Amino acid sequence: VLDLTATDPALKGFNGGFADSTYGYLVPNNNGAAFGKVARFQLASFGSVEVLDLTATDPALKGFYGGFADSTYGYLVPYENRKVA
Repeated sequence: VLDLTATDPALKGFNGGFADSTYGYLVPNNNGAAFGKVARFQLASFGSVEVLDLTATDPALKGFYGGFADSTYGYLVPYENRKVA
């Protein structure tokens, strides 16, 4: 079991996720309020959680509804504020 809240208590309330060949990514939606912290973890070990706080770049980058990846980038589908990340 991967307990994301052990890394950051705000890491809950995701809506969807996606993976590349190395990492899994969880899409931030609402943890009591819209939030913008993407959780990334290693697929091989199902551990080593890292956090990308999108709101540090733009406070409106929060509350997404799903995501996907191509061979180079990951994308988050806008929901709360209609901004793609």
